[in-house]
Amino acid sequence: MASENQCDSPRHPRRFSLAHQASCEAQKHAGLKRQNTQLHREQLQIPFQILQKLNDEGVELIWAADKGSIAFTSVLSSSSDLATFIREVVEAFASNNIHITHLETRQDKSEKGWDLLADCDATKEQLIAAAATLTKQHVELTKFALYKKDAVEEVPWFPRHISELDKCSRCITKYDPTTDPRHPGHGDDAYIARRQFLNDQALEYKHGDPIPLVDYTEEEHATWRAVYEKLRGLHESHTCEAYRRNFKMLEEAGVLTADRIPQIRDVNKYLQKKSGFILRPCSGLLSARDFLASLAFRVFQTTTYLRHGSKPHHSPEPDLIHELLGHVPMFADPLVAQLSQDIGLMSLGASDEQIQKLATVYWFIIEFGLCREGGRLKAIGAGLISAYGELVHACSDKPEHRDFDPAKTAVQKYEDDDYQPLYFVAQSIQDALYKLREYALSMVRPFAVIYDPFTRSVETICTISDLEPAFSRFRMEFSSTTYALDKLNINTSK
Repeated sequence: MASENQCDSPRHPRRFSLAHQASCEAQKHAGLKRQNTQLHREQLQIPFQILQKLNDEGVELIWAADKGSIAFTSVLSSSSDLATFIREVVEAFASNNIHITHLETRQDKSEKGWDLLADCDATKEQLIAAAATLTKQHVELTKFALYKKDAVEEVPWFPRHISELDKCSRCITKYDPTTDPRHPGHGDDAYIARRQFLNDQALEYKHGDPIPLVDYTEEEHATWRAVYEKLRGLHESHTCEAYRRNFKMLEEAGVLTADRIPQIRDVNKYLQKKSGFILRPCSGLLSARDFLASLAFRVFQTTTYLRHGSKPHHSPEPDLIHELLGHVPMFADPLVAQLSQDIGLMSLGASDEQIQKLATVYWFIIEFGLCREGGRLKAIGAGLISAYGELVHACSDKPEHRDFDPAKTAVQKYEDDDYQPLYFVAQSIQDALYKLREYALSMVRPFAVIYDPFTRSVETICTISDLEPAFSRFRMEFSSTTYALDKLNINTSK
């Protein structure tokens, strides 16, 4: 219970992170799986001597088996001599009409006993009877493990079309001013009511709906202005060239100004022209799986409420200031947009362990990443760019800085309670994208995915023939490109 509470609310949270959320989800799912297996172990009508030695996967295999024959691999261990071990296993299986299709042996890790692997076909009843015979007759048996042969790992559900993100908008973790006395807005009834109104509005949003217009209050505009003007002074010295360039263009287009909070509708019109990304309203921190899945469709789920005005320069949760001043200028950059979408595509159908790693990579590069420009450290991460104190800290010589390597970044512990003691540094955004794609090749998944920007859907690739739609689009685009090149050559030669 303690671990669950810890996941629900870190002890002294400075921020609520996507990486923390992914870790909690993995713990929760693993805990539920253990509980189910323990329940099945208790309910199975199998002698205690067998259950003692039977592995969890074996319990689930027997529990799920129907009346027909099942193909399985058994791994048995014994401290007896090899000849006796093989003879008694074969006899126990044969006497219960179990067909062995493959058998091999090896010394166990202690080199004092033997492991025996056997591929078999049997019914549930035959398997239980053979196990009972073997555990009774072969007292030296120390392990009886069963594994489903050629098991196909279950793939978690994921959205195939942008409209299915309606199923990925449930808020999981809340840093709630109504119940948490650490929240700056705790006890401020007006702030709590305002936040609830905006969250309810976000929860009602569905794909295809017009983004609701929000009439922000003067107090909210004042909070926005305070953060905007303070961060503006660090842009030249502490943020990357891509951020500065895109921020300037957003200002020139009138999308971002210091005196008013922009409407998400207007931001989306601008972003779609630049990189195809859009913002979608949500009511808080989503599950890591849902949040990353949205990125696969170039959709960023954004809160619509602001931090409390009493502490404008830090927010321990995602808020609209963080999204607009941190993420939006970076999403306007094609390379950052692609880097973010790649992480999203890698997450589709991924295991809980893979989601945890991808969320950590996202955390350390998209939220708190740095790059080198002109021999100096500059921020590319939105979490840094929208937090004055940590931006100064990250670019100083106080924390440790390591080169960005997704495989190492994915397993790095993060700091929720204070500034990070360690930041990862990419040589460039292009280099980060290249390294991420190399890392993607190491991920084990039973399929690949390709995004179709015309239908705003993802295609799962399991066979060569599944690539035909993507190849068709590529041929059309390549044909258009070569046609344009030919026209340029003709015009140049005149």
